[in-house]
Amino acid sequence: MDILPMQVPADGGGQYFKVEQYYLNDVERLSSQYADVLLKLNCYYDLAFSHDAERWQQNPEPDKIFQMVKDCMSEKPTEACLYVTLAEDSMLLTLQRDTTHMTLYNPTDELLKLLSLLASAVGLFVWSPTN
Repeated sequence: MDILPMQVPADGGGQYFKVEQYYLNDVERLSSQYADVLLKLNCYYDLAFSHDAERWQQNPEPDKIFQMVKDCMSEKPTEACLYVTLAEDSMLLTLQRDTTHMTLYNPTDELLKLLSLLASAVGLFVWSPTN
């Protein structure tokens, strides 16, 4: 999941790094977008959240989810990463400080379709990198 609809080519023009930094400096906006997707996803699935992949919180309160995303994305975060799992699947979402994307591992087709809809509603995109 990303702020852009497809991967920027390594030899592409434009000013990707400046634009990326612009978005990273707007923590409230980026946090809000990712938190919104996770909150809505939590309406469909039980989600477990962790900052260290050791201590997990299942279905925390919505304001706690937003705070965990914001803590991960902030300039001086108390936590530099956020892990999110679905209890009934082996799917994992990771969000890391200093990136404008959220990585999704092992999604089902159904989950990809839902995440694509949720992401597009807040101005984000779901895509797979090309090799």
